[in-house]
Amino acid sequence: MTATVVPQMTTTMTMASMVEKSKKKKEPMKSPIEDTVERMLRIRWLVCLGALLPGAGCYFVVAYTYVFQFEKVSNFTECKECPNMNITLPPVSYSIGIWSPQKYIWMMIMFIHLPPRLAFLTLYRRLFLISAPKSQWYSRINYIYMLTLWAEPFGLILVSVVDINGGFVLHALGFAIWIICFNFNMLFNILLHHFGGCRDVHDRMETTWRIKCVIFLVGYFCAISTPITYPYFTAHCSPFGRIKVVVLSHPHDFLLAYNLFSLAELIEVGCNSIFYAIAYFEFPKTRITIGIKSVQRNLNELDKMAPALPHKDAV
Repeated sequence: MTATVVPQMTTTMTMASMVEKSKKKKEPMKSPIEDTVERMLRIRWLVCLGALLPGAGCYFVVAYTYVFQFEKVSNFTECKECPNMNITLPPVSYSIGIWSPQKYIWMMIMFIHLPPRLAFLTLYRRLFLISAPKSQWYSRINYIYMLTLWAEPFGLILVSVVDINGGFVLHALGFAIWIICFNFNMLFNILLHHFGGCRDVHDRMETTWRIKCVIFLVGYFCAISTPITYPYFTAHCSPFGRIKVVVLSHPHDFLLAYNLFSLAELIEVGCNSIFYAIAYFEFPKTRITIGIKSVQRNLNELDKMAPALPHKDAV
């Protein structure tokens, strides 16, 4: 009885051919997209979508309520503790988050304007870095300004997605983040514009700086009024504070306070749109390029970047 010997020639030739192929120079990997796909947007499209669209959309949904659903406004009451106190100017939160179809229109507008709004971060970052003086406090303000520019859209998303009835605390938190960050954005933008020397570049930059100062003053006084008027109203229309406070004040004072709160919201929305729309005059010849660029890479470089696989010895 003899044992059969299996030849190892095939395995040896296969390993040798693999070694020879690995020694050959690898050709560059071709991208499936041969040409660069890109589109250049003018600054006016960026301003229309990122600045004017949210303000116009917010005013549209509020006007829609007054034109087609006026019964909701005429019968609107904020709290059960104040059933006989009809409010003629409901807050924006009800038009963008509670009533239909306004909330769906606003949600679509908000997510359309978000990508262009983030482009303002890049524009002002490059503007203030180019004109930045060699000062440590200037760099710190510029850094904080970039953070608040990121936080402002986050607050807007939170106040839009979480409605006032579904989660009042989160909704109020989103509103606070949005209005605080927006006012700090205006303040930081004005300071960096002034101390960065942008006012001296052109007469147009001086004019835009003065306009931004006026918008900031209007938005600032509206912002600081909201934490005064709304608590003043809720102190009356709460089961614990109504008895104590109603003796000291007339009910119409609380109604006026709530209407002033809603009016401050509407003014703040307009200030937000106009302030960012000024970028049209500050970057008149700027173009934003969006696209995909094909880059060829050598396979040897990709092998170096990829993690090494465990080697299994042939038995």
